[in-house]
Amino acid sequence: MTTAAKQHFDDRDARSARRKRLERQLPNTDIYAIGDVHGCCGLQKKLEQLILAENSDEPRNKLILYLGDLVDRGPDSKGVIDHCLSSLPDGCERLSLCGNHDQLFFEFLLRPSLSAHWLDFGGRETLMSYGVDADELAGGHTSDEEFAQVLSEAIPSAHFLFLQALPVALTVPEAHFVHAGMRIGVPMEDQDDHDLMWIREEFLVDEPASDRLVVHGHSPAPTPRMGPGRIGIDTKAVGGGPLTALHLRGETTRFLSVSFD
Repeated sequence: MTTAAKQHFDDRDARSARRKRLERQLPNTDIYAIGDVHGCCGLQKKLEQLILAENSDEPRNKLILYLGDLVDRGPDSKGVIDHCLSSLPDGCERLSLCGNHDQLFFEFLLRPSLSAHWLDFGGRETLMSYGVDADELAGGHTSDEEFAQVLSEAIPSAHFLFLQALPVALTVPEAHFVHAGMRIGVPMEDQDDHDLMWIREEFLVDEPASDRLVVHGHSPAPTPRMGPGRIGIDTKAVGGGPLTALHLRGETTRFLSVSFD
Protein backbone atom coordinates (compact mmCIF):
# COMPACT_ATOMS: atom_id res chain seq x y z
CA MET A 1 0.00 0.00 0.00
CA THR A 2 1.26 3.47 -0.85
CA THR A 3 2.23 6.01 1.79
CA ALA A 4 -0.64 8.23 0.66
CA ALA A 5 -3.16 5.44 1.17
CA LYS A 6 -1.76 4.65 4.63
CA GLN A 7 -2.23 8.29 5.54
CA HIS A 8 -5.83 8.08 4.32
CA PHE A 9 -6.41 5.08 6.59
CA ASP A 10 -5.65 7.40 9.51
CA ASP A 11 -7.80 10.29 8.23
CA ARG A 12 -10.80 10.36 10.57
CA ASP A 13 -12.27 13.47 8.90
CA ALA A 14 -12.69 11.53 5.64
CA ARG A 15 -15.64 9.64 7.16
CA SER A 16 -17.82 12.74 7.16
CA ALA A 17 -16.65 14.25 3.87
CA ARG A 18 -19.49 15.06 1.48
CA ARG A 19 -19.41 12.88 -1.62
CA LYS A 20 -19.58 14.32 -5.12
CA ARG A 21 -22.78 14.63 -7.11
CA LEU A 22 -22.10 14.42 -10.83
CA GLU A 23 -24.13 16.10 -13.58
CA ARG A 24 -23.54 15.21 -17.22
CA GLN A 25 -25.24 15.66 -20.58
CA LEU A 26 -24.05 12.40 -22.24
CA PRO A 27 -25.23 12.98 -25.81
CA ASN A 28 -25.33 9.93 -28.08
CA THR A 29 -24.84 7.65 -25.07
CA ASP A 30 -26.75 4.59 -23.93
CA ILE A 31 -26.77 4.31 -20.13
CA TYR A 32 -26.86 0.86 -18.54
CA ALA A 33 -27.57 1.26 -14.82
CA ILE A 34 -26.84 -1.90 -12.81
CA GLY A 35 -28.34 -2.76 -9.44
CA ASP A 36 -26.67 -4.05 -6.28
CA VAL A 37 -23.85 -6.48 -7.13
CA HIS A 38 -22.90 -7.37 -3.52
CA GLY A 39 -19.77 -9.32 -4.35
CA CYS A 40 -21.33 -11.38 -7.17
CA CYS A 41 -18.44 -10.88 -9.55
CA GLY A 42 -19.46 -13.71 -11.87
CA LEU A 43 -22.84 -12.11 -12.54
CA GLN A 44 -21.21 -8.70 -12.90
CA LYS A 45 -18.91 -9.92 -15.67
CA LYS A 46 -21.72 -11.86 -17.35
CA LEU A 47 -24.00 -8.81 -17.44
CA GLU A 48 -21.25 -6.56 -18.76
CA GLN A 49 -20.52 -9.04 -21.55
CA LEU A 50 -24.20 -8.93 -22.50
CA ILE A 51 -24.16 -5.13 -22.52
CA LEU A 52 -20.96 -4.85 -24.54
CA ALA A 53 -22.32 -7.31 -27.12
CA GLU A 54 -25.35 -5.10 -27.84
CA ASN A 55 -25.34 -3.27 -31.16
CA SER A 56 -27.40 -0.37 -32.45
CA ASP A 57 -28.21 0.92 -35.94
CA GLU A 58 -25.95 3.93 -35.38
CA PRO A 59 -22.67 4.35 -33.52
CA ARG A 60 -23.36 5.16 -29.86
CA ASN A 61 -21.30 5.35 -26.69
CA LYS A 62 -22.09 3.20 -23.66
CA LEU A 63 -21.97 4.12 -19.99
CA ILE A 64 -22.05 1.18 -17.57
CA LEU A 65 -23.23 2.68 -14.29
CA TYR A 66 -23.22 0.76 -11.02
CA LEU A 67 -25.72 2.09 -8.46
CA GLY A 68 -23.69 1.10 -5.40
CA ASP A 69 -23.42 -1.79 -2.96
CA LEU A 70 -20.62 -3.37 -4.92
CA VAL A 71 -19.36 -5.12 -1.79
CA ASP A 72 -20.48 -7.26 1.18
CA ARG A 73 -22.41 -10.52 1.59
CA GLY A 74 -21.37 -12.10 -1.71
CA PRO A 75 -18.28 -14.23 -2.39
CA ASP A 76 -15.95 -11.89 -4.27
CA SER A 77 -16.12 -8.21 -3.37
CA LYS A 78 -12.42 -7.86 -4.20
CA GLY A 79 -13.07 -9.25 -7.67
CA VAL A 80 -15.95 -6.82 -8.17
CA ILE A 81 -13.76 -3.80 -7.42
CA ASP A 82 -10.92 -5.22 -9.50
CA HIS A 83 -13.33 -5.47 -12.41
CA CYS A 84 -14.62 -1.94 -11.85
CA LEU A 85 -11.03 -0.75 -12.20
CA SER A 86 -10.41 -2.73 -15.41
CA SER A 87 -10.37 -1.22 -18.89
CA LEU A 88 -13.22 -1.17 -21.42
CA PRO A 89 -13.31 -0.96 -25.23
CA ASP A 90 -13.22 2.44 -26.92
CA GLY A 91 -16.56 4.21 -26.73
CA CYS A 92 -17.44 2.60 -23.40
CA GLU A 93 -17.15 4.03 -19.89
CA ARG A 94 -17.72 2.55 -16.45
CA LEU A 95 -18.82 4.59 -13.43
CA SER A 96 -19.76 3.47 -9.93
CA LEU A 97 -21.85 5.27 -7.32
CA CYS A 98 -21.51 4.81 -3.56
CA GLY A 99 -23.98 2.60 -1.74
CA ASN A 100 -24.40 2.27 2.00
CA HIS A 101 -22.32 -0.94 2.08
CA ASP A 102 -19.50 0.70 0.12
CA GLN A 103 -19.56 3.62 2.56
CA LEU A 104 -19.46 1.28 5.56
CA PHE A 105 -16.49 -0.60 4.10
CA PHE A 106 -14.69 2.69 3.55
CA GLU A 107 -15.43 3.87 7.10
CA PHE A 108 -14.26 0.52 8.45
CA LEU A 109 -10.93 0.93 6.69
CA LEU A 110 -10.53 4.33 8.34
CA ARG A 111 -11.02 2.78 11.78
CA PRO A 112 -10.54 -1.01 11.62
CA SER A 113 -11.79 -3.06 14.54
CA LEU A 114 -12.51 -6.74 15.03
CA SER A 115 -15.60 -5.74 17.00
CA ALA A 116 -17.01 -3.54 14.23
CA HIS A 117 -20.73 -3.99 13.53
CA TRP A 118 -19.98 -3.96 9.78
CA LEU A 119 -18.49 -7.44 10.08
CA ASP A 120 -21.99 -8.78 10.83
CA PHE A 121 -23.47 -6.74 7.96
CA GLY A 122 -21.64 -8.58 5.20
CA GLY A 123 -18.13 -7.41 6.04
CA ARG A 124 -16.74 -10.82 6.94
CA GLU A 125 -17.37 -12.04 3.41
CA THR A 126 -15.76 -8.92 1.98
CA LEU A 127 -12.60 -9.37 4.04
CA MET A 128 -12.44 -13.07 3.15
CA SER A 129 -12.30 -12.08 -0.53
CA TYR A 130 -9.05 -10.25 0.34
CA GLY A 131 -7.72 -13.29 2.19
CA VAL A 132 -8.44 -11.85 5.65
CA ASP A 133 -10.29 -14.13 8.11
CA ALA A 134 -11.66 -11.81 10.79
CA ASP A 135 -12.88 -14.66 13.00
CA GLU A 136 -9.50 -16.36 12.97
CA LEU A 137 -7.76 -13.10 13.85
CA ALA A 138 -10.25 -12.43 16.66
CA GLY A 139 -9.66 -15.91 18.04
CA GLY A 140 -5.95 -15.20 18.11
CA HIS A 141 -6.53 -12.09 20.25
CA THR A 142 -5.24 -9.79 17.52
CA SER A 143 -5.22 -6.15 18.59
CA ASP A 144 -6.91 -3.50 16.46
CA GLU A 145 -3.48 -2.06 15.69
CA GLU A 146 -2.27 -5.43 14.44
CA PHE A 147 -5.52 -5.86 12.52
CA ALA A 148 -5.02 -2.50 10.82
CA GLN A 149 -1.57 -3.60 9.70
CA VAL A 150 -3.00 -6.82 8.24
CA LEU A 151 -5.56 -4.80 6.31
CA SER A 152 -2.99 -2.32 5.05
CA GLU A 153 -1.12 -5.23 3.49
CA ALA A 154 -4.22 -7.03 2.15
CA ILE A 155 -6.30 -4.18 0.71
CA PRO A 156 -4.76 -2.65 -2.44
CA SER A 157 -4.36 1.10 -2.22
CA ALA A 158 -6.23 1.41 -5.52
CA HIS A 159 -9.29 -0.15 -3.85
CA PHE A 160 -9.17 2.24 -0.91
CA LEU A 161 -8.84 5.25 -3.20
CA PHE A 162 -11.64 3.91 -5.41
CA LEU A 163 -13.99 3.71 -2.40
CA GLN A 164 -12.94 7.14 -1.23
CA ALA A 165 -13.67 8.77 -4.60
CA LEU A 166 -17.08 7.20 -5.31
CA PRO A 167 -19.70 9.86 -6.14
CA VAL A 168 -23.11 9.56 -4.53
CA ALA A 169 -25.28 10.54 -7.50
CA LEU A 170 -25.30 11.09 -11.25
CA THR A 171 -27.80 13.43 -12.88
CA VAL A 172 -28.54 13.44 -16.61
CA PRO A 173 -31.32 15.39 -18.36
CA GLU A 174 -33.71 12.45 -18.13
CA ALA A 175 -32.94 11.00 -14.69
CA HIS A 176 -31.20 11.02 -11.33
CA PHE A 177 -29.21 7.87 -10.55
CA VAL A 178 -28.62 7.14 -6.86
CA HIS A 179 -28.19 4.12 -4.64
CA ALA A 180 -31.19 4.29 -2.32
CA GLY A 181 -33.45 7.17 -3.35
CA MET A 182 -34.12 10.84 -2.64
CA ARG A 183 -35.86 12.94 -0.01
CA ILE A 184 -39.09 14.07 -1.69
CA GLY A 185 -39.08 17.63 -2.98
CA VAL A 186 -35.45 18.33 -2.05
CA PRO A 187 -33.17 19.48 -4.92
CA MET A 188 -30.26 17.17 -5.64
CA GLU A 189 -27.69 19.71 -4.47
CA ASP A 190 -29.42 19.83 -1.07
CA GLN A 191 -29.89 16.08 -0.64
CA ASP A 192 -28.11 14.51 2.31
CA ASP A 193 -25.54 11.81 1.54
CA HIS A 194 -27.12 9.54 4.13
CA ASP A 195 -30.52 9.73 2.42
CA LEU A 196 -29.05 9.06 -1.02
CA MET A 197 -27.38 5.92 0.34
CA TRP A 198 -29.91 4.72 2.96
CA ILE A 199 -33.43 6.15 2.47
CA ARG A 200 -36.22 3.65 1.95
CA GLU A 201 -39.74 4.06 3.42
CA GLU A 202 -39.87 7.85 3.03
CA PHE A 203 -38.96 7.47 -0.67
CA LEU A 204 -41.01 4.41 -1.66
CA VAL A 205 -44.35 6.20 -1.55
CA ASP A 206 -47.04 7.19 -4.07
CA GLU A 207 -45.44 10.53 -4.83
CA PRO A 208 -42.57 11.38 -7.19
CA ALA A 209 -39.44 12.51 -5.38
CA SER A 210 -38.18 14.73 -8.18
CA ASP A 211 -39.03 16.43 -11.46
CA ARG A 212 -37.33 13.59 -13.33
CA LEU A 213 -37.04 9.82 -13.13
CA VAL A 214 -35.09 8.43 -10.16
CA VAL A 215 -33.24 5.16 -10.85
CA HIS A 216 -32.08 3.36 -7.71
CA GLY A 217 -31.14 0.10 -6.05
CA HIS A 218 -31.03 -0.67 -2.29
CA SER A 219 -34.63 -1.90 -1.85
CA PRO A 220 -34.60 -5.51 -3.09
CA ALA A 221 -37.45 -7.15 -4.96
CA PRO A 222 -37.70 -10.24 -7.17
CA THR A 223 -38.27 -8.05 -10.26
CA PRO A 224 -37.64 -4.37 -11.04
CA ARG A 225 -39.63 -2.18 -8.68
CA MET A 226 -41.70 0.49 -10.46
CA GLY A 227 -43.28 3.49 -8.78
CA PRO A 228 -44.28 7.11 -9.45
CA GLY A 229 -41.21 8.68 -11.04
CA ARG A 230 -38.88 5.89 -9.94
CA ILE A 231 -37.47 2.53 -10.99
CA GLY A 232 -35.68 0.22 -8.55
CA ILE A 233 -33.35 -2.42 -9.96
CA ASP A 234 -32.00 -4.32 -6.95
CA THR A 235 -33.29 -7.79 -7.84
CA LYS A 236 -31.47 -9.66 -5.04
CA ALA A 237 -28.49 -11.03 -6.97
CA VAL A 238 -26.76 -11.98 -3.72
CA GLY A 239 -29.87 -13.86 -2.62
CA GLY A 240 -30.02 -16.00 -5.75
CA GLY A 241 -31.99 -13.58 -7.91
CA PRO A 242 -30.85 -12.05 -11.18
CA LEU A 243 -28.53 -9.08 -11.59
CA THR A 244 -30.49 -6.44 -13.47
CA ALA A 245 -29.59 -3.47 -15.65
CA LEU A 246 -31.86 -0.67 -16.80
CA HIS A 247 -31.00 0.46 -20.34
CA LEU A 248 -31.83 4.15 -20.75
CA ARG A 249 -31.71 5.78 -24.19
CA GLY A 250 -33.25 9.23 -23.88
CA GLU A 251 -36.62 8.57 -22.24
CA THR A 252 -36.84 4.99 -23.52
CA THR A 253 -36.14 2.23 -20.99
CA ARG A 254 -35.78 -1.55 -21.07
CA PHE A 255 -34.35 -4.19 -18.75
CA LEU A 256 -31.56 -6.72 -19.14
CA SER A 257 -30.73 -9.36 -16.56
CA VAL A 258 -28.51 -12.36 -15.98
CA SER A 259 -28.84 -15.19 -13.48
CA PHE A 260 -26.72 -17.93 -11.97
CA ASP A 261 -26.62 -20.99 -14.22
